[in-house]
Amino acid sequence: MLGKAVREPDSRDRGRFAALATLVGVALIALLALPGCGGGAKQGPLPGIAEAKAQRDTADGAAKLTSTITVRFDRTFSFAPRKVPLASLFELSLPMGSGTRRVLVRSAQQSTDNSRIVTLGVDVLVPDGAELKVLRKAFRANETGDITTKVSSDLNNSLIVLASVALTPSNASFLAAPTVAAVKPEDRDPAAMRAVLEQHLRARGSPDEVVSRALDRYDTMPDSVSGPKARAALAALTGTFAEPSIDSLLTANNCTGKPLAKLSFEVPPDNPDLFARVTYTATGARIVSLNPQIEGDRLEDIMPLLAHEPIHCDQVDGRYEEIAATAFDTFLYLNLVAAFPELVDINTKLARDLNVDAVAMVNSGRVFPEFIGILPSPGVRQVLPNTNSPSGSFAELVANAYPGITFNDSPDEPLAQAYVAILAKAAGMPAASAFNLRYLDELLARSFAAEAYGAILQAFGFGTGE
Repeated sequence: MLGKAVREPDSRDRGRFAALATLVGVALIALLALPGCGGGAKQGPLPGIAEAKAQRDTADGAAKLTSTITVRFDRTFSFAPRKVPLASLFELSLPMGSGTRRVLVRSAQQSTDNSRIVTLGVDVLVPDGAELKVLRKAFRANETGDITTKVSSDLNNSLIVLASVALTPSNASFLAAPTVAAVKPEDRDPAAMRAVLEQHLRARGSPDEVVSRALDRYDTMPDSVSGPKARAALAALTGTFAEPSIDSLLTANNCTGKPLAKLSFEVPPDNPDLFARVTYTATGARIVSLNPQIEGDRLEDIMPLLAHEPIHCDQVDGRYEEIAATAFDTFLYLNLVAAFPELVDINTKLARDLNVDAVAMVNSGRVFPEFIGILPSPGVRQVLPNTNSPSGSFAELVANAYPGITFNDSPDEPLAQAYVAILAKAAGMPAASAFNLRYLDELLARSFAAEAYGAILQAFGFGTGE
């Protein structure tokens, strides 16, 4: 599988996202708990802060741009009488590049079960290493100065940026006028395409067993798959989460009960502008049409289409099915970009479409907005910054591309569920419907390797767009 990830983020995610933070260039700051200062109620010592932990707030499983800080003091104490809100006695200092940012605390509440615990509400995401200050007069009215400590958090400044704003790619081809790739002689040469397939698999880091299996599939593929380029693109799915697509097309193990009738480069019936389309023979067997305009495109750009189109089997296609199918092909493409970063610099019509969807997936994410997803991320208003697209998420972008589909729900498709089964196992999640968009949003984030995400950020040259 090219990628290595419905529940709330837990302690098992901390190592994963700490690794991601290292990849994007910022190391998490170690927790520094400073000892409490002297003094206290009357002659006893003032309490010190044993630890302060920040956690991002969530609502109905969705990430928010606010935090809760749990402060544990080192002894039992009572706050001194005061005329001001308890929250005003606490303050944060956040690291911001070479400087700091002062942040006030919105709310503070001492626990009724454990008086050593104070819970603070803050209207920002708090990075690891932020400084928390509590005024000493909180414990004794005539005291001056403050007690400080470092706050620990699963987020750092880089992750907070990724979670808070839309990212804009800096590669010039993203907004360049798209072209059509010319078909080269080797695109129609069986031996040449076999060599391209093997080179692709080796460059991807595929084990010898996967290489051998993919080449055998290429060599033995039936005549129903017409043309070396189409055969190579389908065989290249071997070893990815989308490998079940091959058997879904070439065998009767699909909802039609028949192998496909044909897969070839031909103008999609009734819609010549589509890159690919599934239609059916009179007996119900599928025909997969790949637009001849994309025959000259890279093998890696055609592969996502062959992960997407075979999902459509039962001839009932709702919005959620199209969103899920496009999410799976984009997820595959992102993994391919991690292995072949030069893909983002190609400006053919197909490559441009794949890159647009990739940027939208990076800028989406309901549960992990600092990673990838398909539902809206907090703080992101426009999923494709600096364009005329009004879409606020990957899912909305895809739905807007299919105005002819007027309903949301359709029956689960076996191939989509096969993809889910593979990804859910890798993510340590239970399997659920691929067309449950909340589930799919989290599944894709948990299934995507942190190393691959770092490569994606570098390949697109992302910067803040808002």
